[in-house]
Amino acid sequence: MPIATQTQTTTLPTSSPSVLKLRAPNAQEPAHVKQLRENGFAVVPNVLGKERAEEYVRRANEWLKAFGKGFDVEDRSTWHVQNLPPHHRGGLYNDLAVGHEDLLWSIRAEPELIKIFAELWGTDELLVSFDGANFSIPLPKEEIQNGGAPWPHVDQSPLKRELNCVQGIMNLAPNGPTDGGLMVLSGSFPLYKQFFEEHAHEEPEGGWPKIDSYHHTPSQLQWFYDRGCEWKHVDAGAGDVILWDSRCIHYGAAPTGDNARYATYVCYKPADMCSPEHLEERKQAAAKYYNMSHDPTCARVVTNRQAAVRSEPSKPFQHTERTKRLAGIEAY
Repeated sequence: MPIATQTQTTTLPTSSPSVLKLRAPNAQEPAHVKQLRENGFAVVPNVLGKERAEEYVRRANEWLKAFGKGFDVEDRSTWHVQNLPPHHRGGLYNDLAVGHEDLLWSIRAEPELIKIFAELWGTDELLVSFDGANFSIPLPKEEIQNGGAPWPHVDQSPLKRELNCVQGIMNLAPNGPTDGGLMVLSGSFPLYKQFFEEHAHEEPEGGWPKIDSYHHTPSQLQWFYDRGCEWKHVDAGAGDVILWDSRCIHYGAAPTGDNARYATYVCYKPADMCSPEHLEERKQAAAKYYNMSHDPTCARVVTNRQAAVRSEPSKPFQHTERTKRLAGIEAY
């Protein structure tokens, strides 16, 4: 049975003009900021109420059903790849204009979510990513890209050795060990710089990739295992936010149990880190309903390769003054 996939076309981003730093440590800082600083990942509990999270799950299922391919969350006989829109790795959606759906923008506009990143960076003048979502319905293994195998990577170019981005997942449904979700290689974060220094001999002939993504080989992973790093599933409740430093090795796992995974990718960074050239790229992407990669100030444009299926959001978001600034459509 064919696996639903999609092809991405990207353009390299404009370089970010500033140096990114977390807010200065202090005795009153939230526990998740301390954990992020020390471990490279953290969970912020109860950012959305349970009812709010459940409403977003309902809307996600409506979005899946509206493609008219036969999916119905209430009918498990429809939980098959041919009944779902095109996606990656069991439920990763970063095409189909999903990044500009009312559903995703409503989540990005949640005040308590924005507050988390404002506290991280010490400013509420932020830009937000035009990233996608993960609505992973449990599928037979053979219907998942690469059989659901792990795909360990970091979301940062090896050319960047310091803090570059803190990514986020807005978790909408209970997410335990068999429900898919974020897997992190615990202990890999503080070894990021050392790894690339000691593996300089593995630099490709054309140099390390500029793109903010690097996939590790099994032998490279063994280097981390030899130093005590272990895989950990990041458990999260409905309405929790997961944060991780882009230097932390990770991947998204497909569900292996009976429960579906519902989450959206959220990332905010200080607006003053974005160049005028990249602001213009963001405006053009928004006008064409293109997704972009995770970093709001230095993102790749992901053109809509599934335009024949859907080229515009099914329900466009009605922007407020606040979200126009988050989008970069209007200046602070």
